[in-house]
Amino acid sequence: MDESIDHTNRDDGTNDCTTTGSFDDHGIDDGSELIRRTYYRLVADNRDAFEPTDRFLDRLADAFTRAYLTATGAYELPPHVAAAIDDARVWAEVEFADEPDADLRGTVIPAFYRHAAGFHCAYRD
Repeated sequence: MDESIDHTNRDDGTNDCTTTGSFDDHGIDDGSELIRRTYYRLVADNRDAFEPTDRFLDRLADAFTRAYLTATGAYELPPHVAAAIDDARVWAEVEFADEPDADLRGTVIPAFYRHAAGFHCAYRD
């Protein structure tokens, strides 16, 4: 099942962004790198299970941010990436509010990535 989302954001109307390669303009060719790095950052902070709390979701967004910064070698987030992460955090909160047993590695982080990547596609220049 392909869960990639296409977004049209070019003047000629062609699709040039999918969630799979959304961050390729930042040197990240495959979203699985961000998913993997985010998971291991959470595990390193003793957070290996999902919790539908504000504190955990903030931590998830922070782990994703740090994974992005490490993967790109950047010192700060571009504004459109920060906005995409903020919006992904909100969508993840809504999506998993009633799923306290959601699998962190296989479900929650990939969904967070898809949301962030989808918003990034919409927000990037």
